[in-house]
Amino acid sequence: RTLVIQPDDPDTMYLGGVSGGVWKTTNDGNWWEPVSDNLANIAVNSMVMDPSDPLTLYVGTGEGYFREEVRGTWLPLRGDGIFKTIDGGTSWTRLPSTMGADFQWVNDLVISTHDSERIYAATRTGVWRSDDGGGTWRQIHVEDAKGGCLDLALRTDAEGDQLFASCGTLEQGTVYRTQDASTDTTWEATLSETGMGRTTLTIAPSNQDIIYALAAAHGGSFDMGLHAVFRSVEGGAPDTWEARVRNTDDNKLNTLLLTNPMAASYEECNYPAFNVWIHMGWYCNTIAVDPADPEKVWAGGVDLFRSDDGGRNWGLGSYWWLEAGNRDFVHADQHAIVFHPDYDGATNRTIFSATDGGVFRSLDARGSVATSVLGICSPNLSTMEWTSLNHNLGITQFYHGLPYPGGDRFLGGTQDNGTITAFESNGRDGWRHIFGGDGGYVAIDPTRISTIYVEYQWSRIHKSTNGGGAFSDARNGITDSPYYFLFITPFIMDPNDHLTLWMGGRRMWRTTNGAGLWTVASSFLSNGAMVSAIAVAPGNSNIVLAGTTDGRVYRTTDALSSGSSDSWQSSRPREAYVSSLAFDPHDGQTVWATLAEFGGPHVYRSTDLGRTWESRDGSGALSLPDIPVHSVVIDPVLIGRIFIGTDLGVFTSTDNGESWAVENTGFASAVTEALSLGNDGDGNPVLFAFTHGRGAWRVPISPGPPAPRLGIGRH
Repeated sequence: RTLVIQPDDPDTMYLGGVSGGVWKTTNDGNWWEPVSDNLANIAVNSMVMDPSDPLTLYVGTGEGYFREEVRGTWLPLRGDGIFKTIDGGTSWTRLPSTMGADFQWVNDLVISTHDSERIYAATRTGVWRSDDGGGTWRQIHVEDAKGGCLDLALRTDAEGDQLFASCGTLEQGTVYRTQDASTDTTWEATLSETGMGRTTLTIAPSNQDIIYALAAAHGGSFDMGLHAVFRSVEGGAPDTWEARVRNTDDNKLNTLLLTNPMAASYEECNYPAFNVWIHMGWYCNTIAVDPADPEKVWAGGVDLFRSDDGGRNWGLGSYWWLEAGNRDFVHADQHAIVFHPDYDGATNRTIFSATDGGVFRSLDARGSVATSVLGICSPNLSTMEWTSLNHNLGITQFYHGLPYPGGDRFLGGTQDNGTITAFESNGRDGWRHIFGGDGGYVAIDPTRISTIYVEYQWSRIHKSTNGGGAFSDARNGITDSPYYFLFITPFIMDPNDHLTLWMGGRRMWRTTNGAGLWTVASSFLSNGAMVSAIAVAPGNSNIVLAGTTDGRVYRTTDALSSGSSDSWQSSRPREAYVSSLAFDPHDGQTVWATLAEFGGPHVYRSTDLGRTWESRDGSGALSLPDIPVHSVVIDPVLIGRIFIGTDLGVFTSTDNGESWAVENTGFASAVTEALSLGNDGDGNPVLFAFTHGRGAWRVPISPGPPAPRLGIGRH
């Protein structure tokens, strides 16, 4: 989400992974190392470097942009305030004054050029100012629009702190201005147009009277696509903003800044599909001006665009759909565009883009761009060349993952990086992409490991019988719309029969022939809820449980013959998203459930096959904190040992949830989506963790009675 470069030493850069913390390189992106794994919260969304002291940085946590409806509701990843380092990331301090609800989503940070102790923060509740290096904060602009304030832009040439704030997303957006944010001067709405949603801002460094705004649309056929690119040449004063281009422009390419350009141009590119308009402006939306030319402006949505005439006409400068490594390839979904500190448009033209697939760099920001719709299909019409800088950058966001038998190979589905696989011998940078889209759940046939199942958005399951070399559609028989399933659809393989798989949406589906044909296995669930977790009883394939987005757990003891008219019985631990279910291998009547929402208990146990539930969050000092829990596994050897993956890493209990301990050997406080127990090559027990933001991990676990506190180290 954010990238900053040290001005006096440009080989040193810092980036923020939205659920992966702060990473640092001292060799121009050739190698990155994490520098914030000890933070209490690593949901880094914003970062700023002190212009007078490059070793001092401030980091804002909480992704406040309302990502995809992954968990059945639009839940952004919550942060926990602002963190500060004064030694280049070696040590960090959480600013105590930012520990409350006002700083759970810190969307942007800027520092005054007049006083480096004066910092401004854009949060869910508005704009805040600190005059003492973050020691105390004062709210200087109150905002109740959805998302609060999301972007700040500060003039560096004015006598006071002339500050702009863009507020509101998924509803009416507004740009505000104050002539001097260091005082109690009032704010004025300087740009607000009907149909304007999330808007990002940039001020031309070479002429700060020129300000640009990239606005997503709110409502209408272009909802979350481009509304307009605005420009003011009079310092952003009210009534001075001109719409340089709108979504009604005659040149289709000019309208695609916040849209997936390739999908919207299938027909023009003679692709065997109709054009699909996928608008992304609430999520990936960024704009930046060439430091040496105020007429050259870059816009980032799914791809990168550049205008050479002040935002009137645009050309395509990157191609997400090409193979990685291609000179024109930049991963989809742009979040920050940053120029080299020494950029002059002549001897130095270096530009960086921060994306859903890491960091990319071009050494010539003024290379030619494709200025026609046909240029979308023909990368050769652009001379832009990009290079990936993702060496040892472990911020992959897994949704699910599994080890292969033997524990030396892994498979997982990831956010916007598809399904990936690696052998132990490949090393950290050795993961290979085998299937596209947003990768979701995976399954591996233990009797023939070359047979695997993967998925991408909304239940689109595919099967490979050659280890991922080729895939075929594996959704035959499913008549429900893909949108009757969650964005990341849970499916699992029956542990008793490798040919039987289960998948759930608004009702349950079953295949007993390796996805050759799916059949309906339940009636529709109540209240439009969707299945969010599934478990099959070891040793009895007729016992199946399904958790849902509204907190219910459905069960049947006749799973292999149930059909569309069969209503499964249900119970409800509490009204919250059921994220995982697991049968206790020591007792066929005992089941565990986890809930991935704040408020109330998060781990439940049933000793009567899901009819009734009791909280197992523990009590007192050894209880779980109030954080979402995403996964649970039960040790098959040691009775009472439970592992859970949470928003803050891995916890364990050795007494069936009476008390809990967090791991303590360096594993970051990362959102842990999937846990799995397996073995290494020598048959020793191993715990695997697939995190949403810090990649995949493993650790050997004791086969006998564990130590009082469990340590889970990085492999």
